[in-house]
Amino acid sequence: METTKIVKEIYIAEFKEIISKHTSSIVINPHALDHISDGQRKIFNTNELINPLLHESPAGVGLQANGRYAVFYKRKYGFLRIIVEIKNSKLEITTFLNTDSIPNLKRL
Repeated sequence: METTKIVKEIYIAEFKEIISKHTSSIVINPHALDHISDGQRKIFNTNELINPLLHESPAGVGLQANGRYAVFYKRKYGFLRIIVEIKNSKLEITTFLNTDSIPNLKRL
């Protein structure tokens, strides 16, 4: 069964290489915004999901058992977790969430 459990740490440099290969083909799955309200959608636009991938260095990256990448970005309060997958030669943002902490990726 494919799960969201992180099974492997991905080095930051390796993930940045993946991003650089897909810079012009990052898309957001329409379901990624399903769990936020209409009011939040006016404030939280798609650039706020794409910009960290392009312009920030993640605090950590892990490969999930389902083949997707869990990417963690430090925020003032906790972390932004963005789930992405390579699909049809595009980097697709599947979902995102705010979390208080990140898993210890070194122990995997």
